[in-house]
Amino acid sequence: MKFVLTKEYRYWWPVKIERPDPVNPGKWQVQSYMHEFVGVSEDEAKALNKEIEALSTAEEKRAHEHDLLIKASRNWRDVIDDDKIPVEFSEELLRQALQDTWYRVGLYNAYASSLASPAARKGN
Repeated sequence: MKFVLTKEYRYWWPVKIERPDPVNPGKWQVQSYMHEFVGVSEDEAKALNKEIEALSTAEEKRAHEHDLLIKASRNWRDVIDDDKIPVEFSEELLRQALQDTWYRVGLYNAYASSLASPAARKGN
């Protein structure tokens, strides 16, 4: 397959969230969904990091700690609410979800996995 140079490269990636099972003590419950990411250029990532570093307080910096991941996020599917109704993607809901430790770990793991092929992770 030939390399396709695009203005915005979008792709879907599976996300697995592991949470303590509320019914079975000491067990884990796995939830999953698909997340659409977009490639973020090195220049964009560096500029964003510079902006965050320039903030004066630790609180301000903490408020922007997930900005790169948010910038790389475009959509999701298979996300539902307590009533099993599909939840439409928005930056506000993504920021809200990132407050959940288990969700945050799952999404960061998925994003990191999407950035490095298995061969790259092996050092090949």
